[in-house]
Amino acid sequence: MNTEYIENLNKLGKSGYDAMKELYEINMRIASQISEQQAALMNLFVECATTQMDMIGKSKDYKEILNSQTSLMNEVSEKAQGIARNTVDIMNESKDDVSAWVEKGVEDASAIVPFVKKSA
Repeated sequence: MNTEYIENLNKLGKSGYDAMKELYEINMRIASQISEQQAALMNLFVECATTQMDMIGKSKDYKEILNSQTSLMNEVSEKAQGIARNTVDIMNESKDDVSAWVEKGVEDASAIVPFVKKSA
């Protein structure tokens, strides 16, 4: 009985370590993807500011500036929405990954510890 108990504890400890390592990898991948989206958004804003300065410097009258600004804002808005959509996709993927991780953890625990039951 003692040997079985110790073996189960060892299995549970290894399983817990492996699960935490897997969760760490999921979190790192998500953080990397979100950071890429943040960098893309910052690049977009810097590009927008640079373009605005060029427009103001090259424009002859205020109507030209307003037309150029309108065009630029439409372009920036479209790109920002694309980045936002990518971020939503990343978050949805991460939700699925974490849900799968939790389900796998319950299955692993129920295989090691007989009194852990999966709820329906």
